[in-house]
Amino acid sequence: MPFHRFLALFASVTLAAMCHPAAAAGAKAGGADMQKPPDYEAAVRSEFEQVKAENTVEAYERFIRRHPDHPLVEEAREALSRIGKQ
Repeated sequence: MPFHRFLALFASVTLAAMCHPAAAAGAKAGGADMQKPPDYEAAVRSEFEQVKAENTVEAYERFIRRHPDHPLVEEAREALSRIGKQ
């Protein structure tokens, strides 16, 4: 899933939970079970896989800006160092 779609889905789920607290607690909406929010860690790792496939300075820098505290930032910085030496 592209990261921008993840963000849109996350925002809509978050907004729904804020507007309908019962839905956030696992209540049924319209007779159907509510879906769980997307897995943030899986989304970040998926984004990083796309960054590695792109393998550009811009992609790694963008990842670092978006996720400055994530453990994958260290790997992104190492990749930037390798790219810079080419």
